Amino acid sequence: MKIYLDFDGTVVEHSFPEIGAENPHAIKVIARLQAAGHEIVLNTYRADIDMQHVHEALEYIHSFEEIQQPIEKFLPKKIEPRSFDLDVAKESNQLYLDDIATGIPMRRNIVLEHGMMVDWVELEKKLEEAGIIQNVNHENT
Repeated sequence: MKIYLDFDGTVVEHSFPEIGAENPHAIKVIARLQAAGHEIVLNTYRADIDMQHVHEALEYIHSFEEIQQPIEKFLPKKIEPRSFDLDVAKESNQLYLDDIATGIPMRRNIVLEHGMMVDWVELEKKLEEAGIIQNVNHENT
């Protein structure tokens, strides 16, 4: 499956042009998606502004040891994500992981006092239930 991954509000809290605080569990799930053989493509508004911001986002993701394969693909201009619907994603072989995708699990920011970001713990469970990543025991998560 081709997975279009947003950055700000998805992998990290919104803090552009800076890199926001880490969104807990995001890197772990991204690594699991890669291990399951899915293709990750960075799809971020940072590309609409300048490629340096895209490279900063990729460097951030690649700085984690869990990421065994560098994400080499990114879109030169962000495309609007489809609604978060795993049945449609499986049919089309495309999934958008993006805080602006209608229906994606969300949680409150941790460092910032306002705003929301993707809830990767809940997202991981949904991906497992849909068979997009292999099911694991979450008792210790």
